Amino acid sequence: MPRRESTPPPAPTAADLAPVDWFEALPAATLALDADGRLQRLNAAARTLLGREGAAPGTPAAELLGLDADAAARLAQGWDECRSFELRRHAAAGARWIAVTPARLADGSRLLSLVSRDAERAVEAERDELRALQDVAVSVGRLGRWERDLRTGRGFWDRRVFAMRGLDGEGEAPPMEEAERAIVAADHEGFVGSIRQTLQRLGHHRYRYHARTPAGQLRSLLCECVVLPDEQGRASRAVGFLVDDTLAWSLAHSHDSTMSQIAMAADMTGIALWRHDLGDDRVHYNPRAAQVLGLPLEPRGLPAAQLRELVHPQDLPRLDAQRQAVLASDEPVDTELRYRRPGSEAWRSMLVRRAVERDGQGRPVAFIGVAMDVTERVDESRRVAELGRRFELVTRTAGIGYWSVEPPLVTWNEQLRAIHGLGPQDPAPSWAEWLQRFVHPGDRERIDRRFEQWRRSGHRQSDVLVRIVRTDGEVRELSVRAGFDGPAGATMFGIVLDLTDRRRAETALHQASERAMLAARGAGVGTWELDVRDGSAIWDEQMWRLRGLPPRAAPPTIDERLAFVHEADRDTMRLHLLEPLHPDSEPDLEFRVVWPDGTVRWIAERSTVLPDAEGRPRRRIGVEWDITDRRAAEAARQERAIALRESQAKSRFLSRMSHELRTPLNAVLGFTELLLANCAPGPEDAQRRRHLQAVRGAGQQLLALVDDVLDLASLEGGEMRVAAERVPLRALVEQTLEIVEPLRAGRGITLSTGALDGTVLADGVRLRQVLQNLLTNAIKYNRDGGSVELQSRRREGKVLLSVADTGRGMNEQQLRHLFEPFNRLGLEREGIPGTGIGLVIVKSLIERMGGSIAVRSTPGVGTVVELTLADGTDAPLPAPEPNDTRALWPLSPAGPRQPQATVLYVEDNPVNALIISELIARRPDLTLIVAEDGVTGVRRAAELQPDLILLDMQLPDIDGHEVMRRLRAQPATATTPVVALSANAMPEEIQRALSAGMIDYWTKPLDFRAFMASIAAMFGPPPA
Repeated sequence: MPRRESTPPPAPTAADLAPVDWFEALPAATLALDADGRLQRLNAAARTLLGREGAAPGTPAAELLGLDADAAARLAQGWDECRSFELRRHAAAGARWIAVTPARLADGSRLLSLVSRDAERAVEAERDELRALQDVAVSVGRLGRWERDLRTGRGFWDRRVFAMRGLDGEGEAPPMEEAERAIVAADHEGFVGSIRQTLQRLGHHRYRYHARTPAGQLRSLLCECVVLPDEQGRASRAVGFLVDDTLAWSLAHSHDSTMSQIAMAADMTGIALWRHDLGDDRVHYNPRAAQVLGLPLEPRGLPAAQLRELVHPQDLPRLDAQRQAVLASDEPVDTELRYRRPGSEAWRSMLVRRAVERDGQGRPVAFIGVAMDVTERVDESRRVAELGRRFELVTRTAGIGYWSVEPPLVTWNEQLRAIHGLGPQDPAPSWAEWLQRFVHPGDRERIDRRFEQWRRSGHRQSDVLVRIVRTDGEVRELSVRAGFDGPAGATMFGIVLDLTDRRRAETALHQASERAMLAARGAGVGTWELDVRDGSAIWDEQMWRLRGLPPRAAPPTIDERLAFVHEADRDTMRLHLLEPLHPDSEPDLEFRVVWPDGTVRWIAERSTVLPDAEGRPRRRIGVEWDITDRRAAEAARQERAIALRESQAKSRFLSRMSHELRTPLNAVLGFTELLLANCAPGPEDAQRRRHLQAVRGAGQQLLALVDDVLDLASLEGGEMRVAAERVPLRALVEQTLEIVEPLRAGRGITLSTGALDGTVLADGVRLRQVLQNLLTNAIKYNRDGGSVELQSRRREGKVLLSVADTGRGMNEQQLRHLFEPFNRLGLEREGIPGTGIGLVIVKSLIERMGGSIAVRSTPGVGTVVELTLADGTDAPLPAPEPNDTRALWPLSPAGPRQPQATVLYVEDNPVNALIISELIARRPDLTLIVAEDGVTGVRRAAELQPDLILLDMQLPDIDGHEVMRRLRAQPATATTPVVALSANAMPEEIQRALSAGMIDYWTKPLDFRAFMASIAAMFGPPPA
């Protein structure tokens, strides 16, 4: 500050010694509050800061400051804690953000010191915007980092630099000679010599050049670098950034020119001098100030108000506070303000030092000061802060630990704490603590010795691998790079990488690679190579073995290779060998070769074409392996698929045939039953009764055959559903004995039972069918007066149920063919009724229930059939069968008798309709109406609203399912009970009908007694 000459001030008078209002003169904005937080006084600085002329005493502090409810609560909390905090004001004038520092006085009153924080908040907002712009710039990927050791020539490129040069990778850079070869000829001669000279000079350097990628693309590259010295001050290392601005070169050139001019002007900017005359309120300034602010040089200066308009609005309170502080003191006051040039929106940061000039009476007459453009310094501070933020972001994202030691302070970042299993609040350990607490005992001595050697060596950096034991006991492998900095290496710092997962992955990859090599060698994979230009080839040993030949040193000729190939595949292989680049030459082949002994083997080949340095096809390489077994397996699968389709077709045929047979059987058995019912009991109808009984027996035998065929078809096709439930054996055996009792009595067979107290896990209905078949065979093939015995026993979680007879027995040959369909083992000529498929069904059913069957037999002695089933004693009760809708329509006993009920029968076959008519005629309380097709049935059901609908499932116009859907769709029949009456007895068809809502499914031929019993259950017994 220039020295100012002045005369000594006169001696003070009494007036001059009057008391000074120090509170009012305080440079800091201050509020005096009573113990309840109400205003007592506020000084001039506070009025300026708050933008108020004044305030009435007793005004609450929150109201005076313009605070909302949350800020008011924060204020009350803050002054109780007597610590500084920030608040946001909601007021039309004054600062928006203020820092508040409370103090409590001895009498309980309080002082609040206020400082505007608007400028800092603006800086933070601008910094956030710059961070966002920086992130966008990095994401574009146009900036790459590089380093080069000028003594060894070794360097580092990040992945963006490699990408700019049209290469893949990241890490060690190509040698300088190799990198320079990509520079275009126009730039090469001058650039290479220039850059080599430049890199020998310390300092910042900038240069541009053009390079061509391996793919031939031309790139325009801008390099910014700095050459750093070694300890002797010689050029040692170059670091820098590379920018790919190929697409924007023309625009960037113009922009760079403008930015260079601005940078030059900034470099030439010195110190601005100024003086603000308080008398005329005008500001005088030197040329540098005019240059920085873009103002004209006016001999008379410029009005202060005009310059004030150039100050950033958020900095005006700071400007006013500086003025007040200077007026309150003779000491200069510094502050940082942002200015803009007239007509510009760009702000420059200026460091302004202000002092007051007083006259002989001490009255202020002018402000004098200096100003310096510190925009670059502020930007650099922001850049450093941003780099720090980015470093922290990178380390956090990449899981890199960072540490530093500035005695006595030890700092660990969050990632390093996480690597060691420490929490964010846990203190960072010292070197000795880390060594003892975390370093693996097996590495501790080595690491301690290595550290001491490093310190004594004087080297700036050191790398080491170390194992640590985390707080949870897990062992991790780390890579630590440490360095010394500062005088005498007082400061240590370093980064830590957790290599554990990478080491595990490398080990797994190595093991997988070894396994792949062993697998390829064990799988017999051969490799070959063909030069597409001269036809020369390379074969390994396995290629010869794949052709049944001993290995040779020289590869086979093309003619020899073709001779190895099966004649049917030779044309394809000829094109593949003679014209390997032909569009029709397949890279993936499967062909046959003929071995010297005549064996034909299938070979698979996979190949690809490799180009030379100019991108032209040069070689074709491939692998071959034997696929004979695979082809055989495929052929076997195809044969099995064909057999399965044939089996399913056979099952469908048998199912259809069983349906077609059941329909006429319904007429035969039905009318036979009706005729027998009409026979008189006397001797005059005895012969007629015998004839009808013979017809009925033959019909029932044919029906049993049809049922067996149907069961066999269902088992072979997988349609038959078998339940798993707990079945008590004794009750099941007693039911079955009742069924076979007439047959037993006719042969005079003695039937006895042993222990039958077990419970098995099986399907009760199907197990009764199995037992009935076995008992029937034991009686049919027994001798007159013979015996049959049933008994069970438990063994190792199983129940064994045996049926033993004293019949004729079987020899070994008969036992081998026992379970063949329709094979009656030579007994078909003895007149014993049977079909030869009963035991086939028995075996299939038992196996479907998870059991097994075993047969022992001795000719002339008898046969023992033993069933093994799961013990169901402790088995949980099974879940109810899904989709069984019969529970929705229980055939409960009828209620009060109705005078007359109506039954509608939808049936197109007049014979079936006649049989049902005869049966219903036995019930005078029922009226039967017959509809001959589905559409008529739906219409008649709506008209009659019958009490029951009997529905045939195969009608000439629409099937029974469509009839059911239409019945349920019309309100009049939506709830009418419907019973399916069909000759289709396939299990899936029965389930489908029940799922559609039918209350039951009756199969043809009808069992008259069961039919009449069901009618009685629904309508009650017939009237007397």
